[in-house]
Amino acid sequence: MDRHLRSGLALVLSLFCIGLAATRANGQSGSGPFAFRSGQAMYIVAFRRFPPQLVVDPLRGTVGTADNICLELGAERKVRDKIEEWRFFRVSEKLSDADFVFLVSLDDSSMEGLAIPFDAYRRHFKEKFDLDALREAAYSRYLAGPLKFPTLGRLSDRLVKDFRVKVERSGSTGTK
Repeated sequence: MDRHLRSGLALVLSLFCIGLAATRANGQSGSGPFAFRSGQAMYIVAFRRFPPQLVVDPLRGTVGTADNICLELGAERKVRDKIEEWRFFRVSEKLSDADFVFLVSLDDSSMEGLAIPFDAYRRHFKEKFDLDALREAAYSRYLAGPLKFPTLGRLSDRLVKDFRVKVERSGSTGTK
């Protein structure tokens, strides 16, 4: 009986481990644990999304919508200046030299920053814009605003301040 009990417990434990591994493999998050560390390089991309435009193809007769995304170099510069002032992260000039992407979204009175892995940046920003998927894949999210008198300087100050507070509060490490 003791041998059968041990066999049964081993079987239950094995099935539990297999189920746990399958749950982790099929989870919504494709990225593993990520830790922010001093000296890591970030690649910054700032953008503004306008309402989708209606697209008509006269040759095919198809009608659809297209995302209208505009890169915001001024906002990128302001965020970059604040990150460089902080001196915790390095700002990379090339995506290939960075440890993660800091994606900054602007609207009329606020800013959102997402620290995301490269794969999510490529699939959900470059190939086909999907904000929900970007947020789901993000290591973390940072917000500034809405402000009554929004300027790029004020918004970027507050965004980087939120980023800094959360990174420092987590002891310079954050996990997804």
